[in-house]
Amino acid sequence: METLQLGIFAALLQVAGYAFYGSKILRRDIRPNATSWLMFAYGTTLLFIVEWDRDASFALLALPAACALSSVFVAFYALRKARGWWPVHTLERFSFVLDILLTLVYLGTWILLAKGLIADRDKDLTEILILICVNITTFTAFYPLLRQVYNHPYTEHAVPWTIWSLAYTLLAVVTFVENGWATELMLYPLSNICMHGYVAAHTALWRYRHNEAILS
Repeated sequence: METLQLGIFAALLQVAGYAFYGSKILRRDIRPNATSWLMFAYGTTLLFIVEWDRDASFALLALPAACALSSVFVAFYALRKARGWWPVHTLERFSFVLDILLTLVYLGTWILLAKGLIADRDKDLTEILILICVNITTFTAFYPLLRQVYNHPYTEHAVPWTIWSLAYTLLAVVTFVENGWATELMLYPLSNICMHGYVAAHTALWRYRHNEAILS
């Protein structure tokens, strides 16, 4: 199967996961973390713009595009339903502020690069720095949601996170075929496989134990 087809299939998986996630939200089976989803929305959108500007192929851009568009809708819903988007916990506040600072750093650097204010010899290094900063924000954005899932696993569902993990695994395959392992573009799928996989595994394990306790 060609990388283009794999990329499109990964994007379709992403959309399928969001469709399932949305249905669970409407049934009140899932309570999306407003802070994390706000960071997902602007972070993924900016990542898509940066990778598009770096001339990434359509196969690599299809999933981030689907994720960016879908996460905006989830974030909008979560923020409307939330009592407040500003985190209460100190470490969640820290992760949010750090996420904003990293976003401003790579966004400002990207603007300087686009305006031609960075020397040609430094462009490749600058683009790598931008993508690294973008991918660090994956971890800062996930922290409020991870803390919520750790303390209240019933607020999420394993199925969409499993689907998204598979989608990012396909994206990692596409990235490897087009660019090899030694590329900064690989950071995006690998970091998301880890984060989505953890949420899927933790919530699935909780539901299994919960059902076992009910039956026993």
